[in-house]
Amino acid sequence: MSALRWISSPAVRFWRSARIGYTAACVWLRYKGPRWWDRALGRDPDARDLTRVHERNAEQIFETAVHLKGLLIKMCQVIGTRSDFFPPPYVKTLSKAQDQVPPRDFEQIRRVVEEDFGKPLDAVFSEFETTPVAAASLAQVHAAKLLDGQTVAVKVQYPDIDRIVRTDLTAMRRICRIYERFDPQPIELLPLLDEMQKHLELELDFRREVENADRIRGLFANDESVLIPAVHHELSTQRVIVMEFVSGIKVTDTDALQTAGIDARRVVNGLMSVYNRMILGFGFFQADPHPGNIFVQPGPRFVIMDFGLAKQLPKGFGMGLFELMFSMMTFNEAAMIRAFEELGFATKTGAEDTYVELARRMIGASDDGTFSGEFTEEMTDELFEAIRENPIVKVPTDFVLVARAFSLLSGIAHTLGHRANVLDSMGPGGANSRTESAFSS
Repeated sequence: MSALRWISSPAVRFWRSARIGYTAACVWLRYKGPRWWDRALGRDPDARDLTRVHERNAEQIFETAVHLKGLLIKMCQVIGTRSDFFPPPYVKTLSKAQDQVPPRDFEQIRRVVEEDFGKPLDAVFSEFETTPVAAASLAQVHAAKLLDGQTVAVKVQYPDIDRIVRTDLTAMRRICRIYERFDPQPIELLPLLDEMQKHLELELDFRREVENADRIRGLFANDESVLIPAVHHELSTQRVIVMEFVSGIKVTDTDALQTAGIDARRVVNGLMSVYNRMILGFGFFQADPHPGNIFVQPGPRFVIMDFGLAKQLPKGFGMGLFELMFSMMTFNEAAMIRAFEELGFATKTGAEDTYVELARRMIGASDDGTFSGEFTEEMTDELFEAIRENPIVKVPTDFVLVARAFSLLSGIAHTLGHRANVLDSMGPGGANSRTESAFSS
């Protein structure tokens, strides 16, 4: 039986569903078992420290995802971005799925390319590296050479990944329904699955990723400090993207940056400037700035990769975010409330003081108890912890993605020995001095 037929066989689909169900049952019992025991002994089940349980469950979910691949890897990546929804041990453990994805066998990759092009691999490429340069949840990237000698990067979607996604989504929906039926106070996971399904349908069509890359390349057309690899549209399909192969230094490789004579402070300021322009200026941004997607050339010049996760922000979002930052600096409570509402937050009770408490918690997690313009990982973790504890009924996905992006940029900056101050990079020579309309979003 071929690898493709094996992947899509009913037996394998049943096995995947069973493995997902087993993992879900283990996770659920680790939470419920101790609570039942505490109640039987007359103890308060809410007094138990769940940190170790969170860690064990997150590790099992991660191991299952790495074994099954497909949607489970993507699910881990999504959970790793949702600090508003899941405890820190989940976010910390499952965010490893961004980097630790095992590659697929090359023959599966060859088959996809040849099916989409309708011709043998050597009819399009003079060379094609069998070992990928990167592997992700839905696809992997190989270096290759076209017949005219151009070196390119070829991103190839895994075979039958759409069927695997449907199988895993069906299994997880069944599990969530069972969970919500038997748990009197469930976490509402089905809306998260709905959101994931909507984004996956878009990500599985690589033509959309090409459109995102083209759009952001156009936004920075007059800025030589940003390089978005050019796409060979005639060789790109729904499952394959062929783009120019661009070299650079990984943004967190401090030794290589120093050897190349690239100043780390200029890297931090320049990178923040680029993201300020996308988020506050253009209202459209690459929403996954982890170190594997950003490279640096002398200048510094920033090479940005992977536009599967790109987001159009709603009109007025940039102004709302700026107002939130300024109100946190001055601790203007009325402005804080207005900014949270403009960003799309809502509470079950409509109590406005909830927003003030969120801001206080966030500011209190900073190094000196004040907000000066940097969204650190500690501050965003504290914000989302407060959101989980307070009666927030609606947390806008746009804000979650932007907060995560700034948090990732802060982590990059700290690795380079500096701070990622959003407001500092808006000064002279910064992002918005080069943007025609600072808050056009």
